[in-house]
Amino acid sequence: MLSLINKYGGQRFHKKLVTDFYEAVTAQRAMRHYFFNVPFDKLLDQQMEYGQFIFPKTERGYREPPMQWAPNDIRVSPNVFDEVVITLENLMLKSKVERDHISPIIWQILDLCEETRSQTVDTKSMILKTVEFNAESVKEMYSKNKADARVEKNGEVFITKGTTYPIWNTIKPVDKTITLVGRAFANDPGRVQEMNEIKEKAFQKVNFMDFKTYSSEKVSFIYCERKLSYALDVPVRLLMKCAREFSTAFNEVLVADKDQVLKNLAR
Repeated sequence: MLSLINKYGGQRFHKKLVTDFYEAVTAQRAMRHYFFNVPFDKLLDQQMEYGQFIFPKTERGYREPPMQWAPNDIRVSPNVFDEVVITLENLMLKSKVERDHISPIIWQILDLCEETRSQTVDTKSMILKTVEFNAESVKEMYSKNKADARVEKNGEVFITKGTTYPIWNTIKPVDKTITLVGRAFANDPGRVQEMNEIKEKAFQKVNFMDFKTYSSEKVSFIYCERKLSYALDVPVRLLMKCAREFSTAFNEVLVADKDQVLKNLAR
C-alpha cells in the first residue's frame, strides 16, 4: 500500500497520520491501553521500516474489517478495537483520503501496529537479524513456525508444507534481498496458450500479482515473485504472514486450472 500512501504525500503523510493516531488513541481513557507499553518512537520507526512486508488483499478482502492478531493477553475488547479503527478512519477522512483508499491504508497501519504491540510481550526474539540471515536460518525460521522447508541444491529455501501452495525463497546476500517465488509447472511444456489463459483468469482475481510465463522445449511454468529487503532486521511474524499470503494469492493459478494443465505440487 506504499503507492497509496505516496499519493497523499508519502512518508511525511504517513508519519503525521500515525502520530495523530497514536495521540488520539492514548488521549482516550477507554482505549489508551491499545498502545500500553508501546513506545511511540518504536511504533513510528517500524511503520516506516516494515511496510514492505504487508501483502496486498483483494477488493473483497479489503471489505472485511481489520483484525487483531497480537497475542491474546494484550488484545483489547472488540468494542475498543472498533473505536481504534474508527479513530484512524476519521483522521483519514479529515485528511481528505479517498474512501476507496481508506481500508487498504487502515489495514497496513494496524497490521504494523499489531507487530509492534506483539514485540512488547515477546519472551524470545521474533527478529531475524541481518547478520544471521541465510538459507539455513530462513529454513529454521519456517520450521519453527509450522512450515516444512528445506534448502535446495541451488541454495533456494523450498517451503513444501505450511502454506497454501509450495513456494521458494531466493536469498541474495550481495543486495540483501529475499525473493518469494511461486512456480506452477505445466504437465506438458507445449501447452503455452492454455497457461496464458490460466494466468489471465488468475490475474482477474488477484490483480496485484505480476504473473508471468516461461516456456522451453523441456519445461514451462507460470511464476510470480515478490522481492523483500533484509538490509534491516526482519520481523519473523510479518515475513511469515507475507509468505503465507503470497502463497495463497499464487494458488489462484491452480484454482483457475480447471483442465489440470499444471502440476499441483500441493497434492
